[in-house]
Amino acid sequence: MLTDQEISSLQDVVPHLLSEAKTASPDNASFIFTMELGTHLQPGLRIRAPNFSIDSAPPFPLNLFVGIPIDELRTLAHATPTQRDQLIAHFGVTFSPRLLRAIQRFDAHTIDYDAGCQSEPGPSTVILEEPV
Repeated sequence: MLTDQEISSLQDVVPHLLSEAKTASPDNASFIFTMELGTHLQPGLRIRAPNFSIDSAPPFPLNLFVGIPIDELRTLAHATPTQRDQLIAHFGVTFSPRLLRAIQRFDAHTIDYDAGCQSEPGPSTVILEEPV
């Protein structure tokens, strides 16, 4: 888990990371992106379709938790302002390809990111690979 100090350091960066993630998914601009840093052992983003509802019938609205490698967030938490800007930009450039590669590990019908739906109720989880 991230330390309380690391989470505090990342709070200023969260809006930028969310903006980069949304920008990387322009076709899904209506999706709801939130950051979850301290609620899981693996910090990450939650992406939900705008019509998210617990009472939905199949196909279910997207409820995707995207784990971000903890080392990537730690590096960001301890970076200088100039390094942070570069790391945030790199996150934005690499987010979409890493997300799509992580989703490809599921069966084709399990998560349809473009359509904003999934075949099972509840959260689906993917973990981004380490950045290159």
